Amino acid sequence: MQYVKINQVKPGMRLARPIYNKNGVMLYERDTRLTPQGISSIGKFGLWGLYILEPAEPVPPLSEEDVELERFLTVSTFRLKDDLTLLLNNMKPQNIKPMAQEILKKFGNSENKLNFAATLRSSGDYVYKHCLNTAIIASTMVNKLNYAYPEQLAIICAALLYDIGRLLVPEEILEKGDALLSPDERRMIRGYLEKGYQMLHPDYNDYKLPELTLKIVGQMTRLPFNVSAAMPKNIRWKNGTHVLHTASMFDEMTSMHLDREPSSELAAVRFLRKHTDHFPAPFVTALTQSIHILPDGRCVEFSNGQKGIVISENHKNYAQPVVVLFSNNQRIDFSEAKFQKSMHIADIMKTMDVRLKVDRDTFKQYKTDAHTRDTTIRYITKRKKLAAAGRI
Repeated sequence: MQYVKINQVKPGMRLARPIYNKNGVMLYERDTRLTPQGISSIGKFGLWGLYILEPAEPVPPLSEEDVELERFLTVSTFRLKDDLTLLLNNMKPQNIKPMAQEILKKFGNSENKLNFAATLRSSGDYVYKHCLNTAIIASTMVNKLNYAYPEQLAIICAALLYDIGRLLVPEEILEKGDALLSPDERRMIRGYLEKGYQMLHPDYNDYKLPELTLKIVGQMTRLPFNVSAAMPKNIRWKNGTHVLHTASMFDEMTSMHLDREPSSELAAVRFLRKHTDHFPAPFVTALTQSIHILPDGRCVEFSNGQKGIVISENHKNYAQPVVVLFSNNQRIDFSEAKFQKSMHIADIMKTMDVRLKVDRDTFKQYKTDAHTRDTTIRYITKRKKLAAAGRI
């Protein structure tokens, strides 16, 4: 499976992920072979890209839980959009608390890890899907952190609401990506985020939110735009803020964007681990305990250039699964010290295609011998005669 930008999608490509409408009805199934008409129709959704199967790749297994997650995200995106629109118009939302309760019930109580795959996104729904994904990831984290239910509910409500100010930012600014923003544009976004927080405050809106929710949303507006800037020292950061910051960055890195390809789950976690001043270790650990990072069947690249596939996930240490090398079928258990010294998993493969690329000049060096050539000609001639006689 690989991510393909929408302007690079071609007829004949096969969908790796289903596409739903706002009611959760599937419009395009996995393995659908795209036609010019289908590409044109999907293009009207405003999606930035699609997940496409490799030419010879079988359709990967999809559990009922995975299907339900996809459907829930699609339907909930429109519910959240309706509620945030009401808030922007100084009206009382209907679904925030019930949606937060539903997320905690569906995902926060599960002892199983979440098979969290990045959702298809467009400029028109990015904020809503990002908030929803952040809320779902956070719900699994607060379960691992054993927070009391009222605190969990306040955190998930904050996840659904904290980015409301970003809806006020002009679309052309949002689509730039953080790396290309000017100082003035960063100040503009900061101002809109603070305005979004003010809109949630009781002085502006009679919608009663938990005090902790408001506190977390307020702190989220004061976070640095990237890890190159230090975390403000004069703020006593709430645990809920650390949860959302970690969940939000993980989703931000692994989701599709106009200006860059998604990072792998492994690369995202390594980034979080590297910047402990922004993402304290207990919260990153809660994340890795909640989501599959290197599950069974994931193709990976190694530090020595070889490639392989995970055959047994390590639930205690995601970085030490059991793998099999493609080159010689060698089984490697990374929990054994002897393997840790010689190589490590560099990243998850962006494509499952492990064929060797051979250029035309190299190909010309390989010539068949006379016997092979004559045998091939006789086989083709015989096949043609059988076909003409209607026997094959």
